[in-house]
Amino acid sequence: MKAKPLGDLERKIMEIIWESEEAISVSDVVQVLSQKRKIAYTTVMTIMGRLVDKGILTRKLSGSSYQYMPKVSQEKFIAKSVHNIFTTAVSTLGQEAVTYFVKEIKRLNPKKRQELLKMLDE
Repeated sequence: MKAKPLGDLERKIMEIIWESEEAISVSDVVQVLSQKRKIAYTTVMTIMGRLVDKGILTRKLSGSSYQYMPKVSQEKFIAKSVHNIFTTAVSTLGQEAVTYFVKEIKRLNPKKRQELLKMLDE
């Protein structure tokens, strides 16, 4: 699985799937998404197929439709995505990327910054 950042619709679909405790169909996802916006079944089906191709989802044929399950947890996906973004930035931009990252951490509110520092100590 290559954990690249997800597009807006991919992210919304994955949030629905990660929140589901069971396998979920395209129709189930469309039903949830349709509560907030108009969306075509075929659009959701295409995106979910691409998420399978990317190794983020798995699917099993159940009757005449597929049932989808996440291949990785949301936490693992986020961790892998952040790792890939950070290592790419450092390998491409070098020390400047690390310096910028540190500057951004300094801009956080003190409570959030302390939480991050505590994580580093663990």
